[in-house]
Amino acid sequence: MTGFGGADEICPATTLTVKPMRVMSRLVRSSRGQTLVEFALIAPIMFIFLFGIIDFGMVLNRRIVIEHAIREGSRYASVHLTSEPSTCTDVQNRTAERAGGSAIDPDEVGVHYFDESGPTTSPAAGDTVRVTAPFEYSFPLMSVFGGGPIDVTIMGESALEGAVPSAPECGP
Repeated sequence: MTGFGGADEICPATTLTVKPMRVMSRLVRSSRGQTLVEFALIAPIMFIFLFGIIDFGMVLNRRIVIEHAIREGSRYASVHLTSEPSTCTDVQNRTAERAGGSAIDPDEVGVHYFDESGPTTSPAAGDTVRVTAPFEYSFPLMSVFGGGPIDVTIMGESALEGAVPSAPECGP
């Protein structure tokens, strides 16, 4: 039978659309497995990178807090040691308090005075008070890969606003 619409006649358009659909469905099913394998290969690297960024951000935040505490301690020493009967222990405690208490040991905070020629025991107005504190950076993610903590000494300086009658140097 010839003509259009016969039951025994095969429509070429139908044949062409059915076969590509079958091929596409097979490709989609096989690419699911490929995607899973690719993700399994990339995911560990991606997560290490992500957690490394988070780890570095936490360490950077801690450093900023400690630098601020050291700066506050040096400012406190430059103002209060000249006008009030404050001691070196007050500066150490103030610095540790500003750092959140647990990051810096007050006994490890150093307070030292300098003039233009170097360290001095009788500082005058305009001389420098230097407050230092050691800090240990520990990267939890890096310790998994064998990296250890990094020891750093953070320092802050301020100019004295007046003469210090007895320069109470303390700390390391």
